Amino acid sequence: MVSAQAAPAHSFRSFRSPALGGVEMVHAHHRGPLGRWQFVAMTRISCLLSGRVRLWSHGSEELLEPGDTVINCPGSMPRVAGRLTATSETLTVYVAPALCRELARRFDGPAPGELQVHVVRTPRLIDDVRRLAHAIQSGQGEQERLEAMAKGACQAVRAPGVRTMPAGPLRADIARVRQIIEERFDRPICLDELSREVELSKFHLLRLFRLEIGTTPHAYQLHLRVSRARELLDAGVSAAEVALSCGFADQPHFTRSFKRIVGLTPAAFRRIA
Repeated sequence: MVSAQAAPAHSFRSFRSPALGGVEMVHAHHRGPLGRWQFVAMTRISCLLSGRVRLWSHGSEELLEPGDTVINCPGSMPRVAGRLTATSETLTVYVAPALCRELARRFDGPAPGELQVHVVRTPRLIDDVRRLAHAIQSGQGEQERLEAMAKGACQAVRAPGVRTMPAGPLRADIARVRQIIEERFDRPICLDELSREVELSKFHLLRLFRLEIGTTPHAYQLHLRVSRARELLDAGVSAAEVALSCGFADQPHFTRSFKRIVGLTPAAFRRIA
């Protein structure tokens, strides 16, 4: 007798286009336990296509229903605190900060640094995200669809009825720790150095940072390095140069870290564009 194999808790399909550097899309299905913490330093537009979830961001929670879209700035880390249905489905667009700034200027929207975590209910925006996904997969009309989606997103975050959640830590000392890591992400940073900077014990700092950010300072720094590596790979920089400029010990360390977080090696990541 052969037993049926359980379906994976989470499945992700990522796709990119050589015509749209700085844009990534992920179509995901979720079931079972919540997924692990992950951070990408890009503006995120994430549509909830099915299911109901509780979204957490720095002490604030919102109930998301199918048809809700979350738009958040590159530095924020909203995460699902609970899934209220057996399964859920999302379609997400990640846009690099430089490209996001350019699109925001063109369509009179907020710059990435002006965004927080915005929950909007705009069916047309979801349609625009779906059309962008189709354009990337078909290789036709990607730029036009990106601009239509960007225009819709700029309008959505300023429309009446938008629900806004905090994008950054509530505590000034943890905000300062995060700032230090972002400023020195490519250099070694020890926990002793961080604890002295904000006058907290190492234990207390770790506990508060995990509570506010969702992970440890070391893991946050590693995700920042990988996020910067994505941008450099998109710009055509060699993997060896990327490893050096992002602070990795060597190219094998870079490859292992990149694959663990992104799910692809740097070479494979570059090939799917």
